[in-house]
Amino acid sequence: MAKSSINKIRNLKQQDEAWEVAVHAARTWIEPPKGDPYRPWYVFIMSVEDKIIRYDRYPKKPTAHEVLESLFKAMRRPMLGAGKKRRPSIVLFDNEALYKEISPMLSEISIESKKQNSLPYSYAALKTLDERMRHEDDLKSLLSIPGVTVPLLARIFEATAAYYRLAPWEMLQEEEFAIEIRYPAEGKARYAVVIGRAGESFGLSVNDSLEDLKQLIASSSSQGMLSGDYSVLSFTYESPFYLAFEDLDAIEKYGWDIPNEKAYPSILRFNPKKGLLLPGKEDIFWLEAVLSALNEFFGKHFDADEFFLSFGEKEQKYKFEVQTLGGKKSVLIKLPVMVY
Repeated sequence: MAKSSINKIRNLKQQDEAWEVAVHAARTWIEPPKGDPYRPWYVFIMSVEDKIIRYDRYPKKPTAHEVLESLFKAMRRPMLGAGKKRRPSIVLFDNEALYKEISPMLSEISIESKKQNSLPYSYAALKTLDERMRHEDDLKSLLSIPGVTVPLLARIFEATAAYYRLAPWEMLQEEEFAIEIRYPAEGKARYAVVIGRAGESFGLSVNDSLEDLKQLIASSSSQGMLSGDYSVLSFTYESPFYLAFEDLDAIEKYGWDIPNEKAYPSILRFNPKKGLLLPGKEDIFWLEAVLSALNEFFGKHFDADEFFLSFGEKEQKYKFEVQTLGGKKSVLIKLPVMVY
């Protein structure tokens, strides 16, 4: 900001009041005529007297410079009913990075800054805004599944990011096959298929039984809608548009690993009769262990040349000891399973 503009702010009358500054992603998507949908961000500036001084909307997460500009605009041009133009005596932040970057500039114009864990007035206003934007058909959050915790989901996102970077679909040739997976190692078999060899969608599809997988293949081969009595667990990599707002907020808050803007893991169950459903708690715990095993397998043990040289002639078996939130667990992998 130009020195003359800062001087104008410095010359504003200062009042003994505190303002909160909150940066928040809105609970809605903007779908422009051209380009991808985006989730707008708000900068909320509120007094501790529970008055909105100003709010500005941005098409993406605002930088510290943009937040400072919003703050200066609030001082020069408060919203109608928010009082006269003025400087507060103190500005409160809940974001450590913003606090560290903006506080030296506020100090130059005799405004104190503080970092707080909570901004109660701003949070209340933002909660009201979110409730107004809430719709019955909003995607359901993985964190809404009973028993699924932030630490568990953090491990899932870490594992799906590693799986994406390994790109096992690039290691596989045209031959189609499934992978038998048992977790625990002595438990019931599930049958997984790597998604991505067609180059359109990427991820993993998991069937609860071999019969379910055969039904899915038969249904997919026929014309028309998918049919049958089976349920498929899958995750695919999508844009953030396909994730619940609560999960996106958790990604932002905890800094979970997302390889790129098209690699957000969408984890769902599909049933031809019921459509798309949230997975169960047991599915998430299963993925926690199994993805660790698959990442180790494709990262360290899978040799495509050797595997396809003797493809279909003999079964390969691997047992992995993986670390989970519940301790060390065993995962058994067998391949190939010829079902196509």
